[in-house]
Amino acid sequence: MRATLVLLTIALQWAVCNASDVARPTGTNCDLSAPLPTAGEEFNHGIALRIFPRARDIGSRYTGCQIMWAPDGNRWISISVVAIERGDPVRIWSPQISNPARFACRYKNGQVVSGDAADCAVPDSLIAKSLAPGCVAKIRKAVAEGGISAPRPPGCEYE
Repeated sequence: MRATLVLLTIALQWAVCNASDVARPTGTNCDLSAPLPTAGEEFNHGIALRIFPRARDIGSRYTGCQIMWAPDGNRWISISVVAIERGDPVRIWSPQISNPARFACRYKNGQVVSGDAADCAVPDSLIAKSLAPGCVAKIRKAVAEGGISAPRPPGCEYE
């Protein structure tokens, strides 16, 4: 009975420690429920995504999160949250955990330090670059008017 109680206590402590490790990150911008007006844009499969803060605004002093949202009717849902410590992305989290091995990965200085590198996101892709606000609509318009080879509108570069 005593051994069972000790094992149960150890298992509970392990579960509590690991639950905090897979929980949504906390810190600056980590709890935003919708993108700010200055959020960057990206599009994937025809869906306009929003990203905040933009990669260009994440410097070596930034500690917090970069969030990517997708539209869901009249609201936004976060699809990924990257935890960043002093400009260095350290993990990715999502409310839709489709691949638990990917979200168990940990990074430091652009390297996978925990988890199977084959299952982990490429470290260089964790902080998402984005287009300036309004660029998705401008690019769609340019393509509609000039075709797929239309030049990219000025000010619509990935940063």
